[in-house]
Amino acid sequence: MNCWHCERPAHGTCRFCGRGVCREHAQALPHIEELYRNDQGTFKALVVADALWCGVCKPKEDPVELPQLR
Repeated sequence: MNCWHCERPAHGTCRFCGRGVCREHAQALPHIEELYRNDQGTFKALVVADALWCGVCKPKEDPVELPQLR
């Protein structure tokens, strides 16, 4: 797989969209791996602080409704 930006060999893939990215073009964004509620009812999240990001895709900050999945 080649880098989306420069066509050189990719060193990884974007966690959000799957595009190939070389080390020069790799960026990082936090990624929520899992959400859960603790014994006190508080929501918690397991977050990877520096997940590989291509810098091109635009992950949504808010949840997206999927009415077609009824």
